[in-house]
Amino acid sequence: MAESQNIATLITSFRSRYDAQEKDQVWQRLSHKMRIFWQERILSGTPGPLGEAECDEIIRILDRNGKGNTKNDEAVARVMVPQGAWRRMLNEFHDNPALGRLVHAVLNETDDRQKAALIDELYRKNQGQKNNLTGPSGNTIGAFLAAYDPVDNLSIISLKDRRAVIEFLGLSTSFEWDAPSIGTRIVESNRIIIQSMHRLGLPGSARTIGVFFYTPEVQALWKGEDTIKRTDKTAVSVVVPTTLDEEEEEVSADSVRESMRVQGLVAKIGETLGFRIWLPRADRSRVLKVWHPEPDVLLDDLPLNYDSSTMKTVEQIDVLWLRKRSIVRAFEVEHTTSVYSGLLRMADLVALQPNISLKLHIVAPVEKREKVLQEIMRPVFSLLEGRALKDMCTYLSYDHIRDIGELKHLGRMSDEIIEDYEEMAE
Repeated sequence: MAESQNIATLITSFRSRYDAQEKDQVWQRLSHKMRIFWQERILSGTPGPLGEAECDEIIRILDRNGKGNTKNDEAVARVMVPQGAWRRMLNEFHDNPALGRLVHAVLNETDDRQKAALIDELYRKNQGQKNNLTGPSGNTIGAFLAAYDPVDNLSIISLKDRRAVIEFLGLSTSFEWDAPSIGTRIVESNRIIIQSMHRLGLPGSARTIGVFFYTPEVQALWKGEDTIKRTDKTAVSVVVPTTLDEEEEEVSADSVRESMRVQGLVAKIGETLGFRIWLPRADRSRVLKVWHPEPDVLLDDLPLNYDSSTMKTVEQIDVLWLRKRSIVRAFEVEHTTSVYSGLLRMADLVALQPNISLKLHIVAPVEKREKVLQEIMRPVFSLLEGRALKDMCTYLSYDHIRDIGELKHLGRMSDEIIEDYEEMAE
């Protein structure tokens, strides 16, 4: 087990400054709001979609990144689900009573064995659905459980984080981590961590325990994060990858063709939203097979006044959306195993122009999601002059790009629609 005296000291310090009773009262109100929403809106059977405003109120409870949240608001965690995906998920529960009732059964079950079985059933029935509900990390289910019952369900929603906490504390489990079902891992890891922290001297709700583990001094001990000072004396928090990069795989022709189709779709979306588009000259002949722009949409030259080094970097970025003489958004479409080349171009651009204000996006298949988000957090990208790359660059899946491209009335929207689908690295 981790050094008991050190843990005891951290717990004592935490308890002296964290008002658990006050916070639990806040969470009692938020949990009540969540339960009423589920009963009166999700399971009501009333026709018509749920409104964005009522969905957003619930999303603010579930997700720290929920639209409208401030640093002083209480939320379960950063769940890594885009705002638009949350809205669509809640509406799917409303429109699909069987799915809504099954999730409701998971949230209400108090027997651990039955809860694990219900989670497994949910994963089976939702298999193949691209709705962000049943991912391998368990983030979304964990967020729903913690919001619905924060007394007994940890806001440590990621199975990866729970495993790291268990290993840090030196706790034994009755199973090999990857052997049992995801339902068993979610339920058992929740029980093991709560019981161990009660024994170590941190009583109270699961929410209190979750907050303890994400305080900076405790998180640094188990999550592999560190703080590095830049030359301008400001400090940045970075995550040091704990596994080596895999060897670069040979990229298939199908993968390259798919990336070109996605690159063309990103360009088409930008055109629909009223932007002029830049593509690297080397890519144009292939991308133009899938995207047929109107006259004057595809730029022959970039109307920018950067120095030659910056221009050489900018010209190689996969897709740029421009309004007048300014780049509004930049996209790198990644299909390689390392997902590194696009990030390097983005980092080069920020290093060359530290005051640049455009928004950066890495577009990659969903199976590369965790790799992209991990790479964005590399220490070298947190040491850039100005802002860390993670504060400027987000992830978009191929599926999200296709979803945006299929939106009705896309031409009447603004480019802020991207923010309903993007994910930030945390």
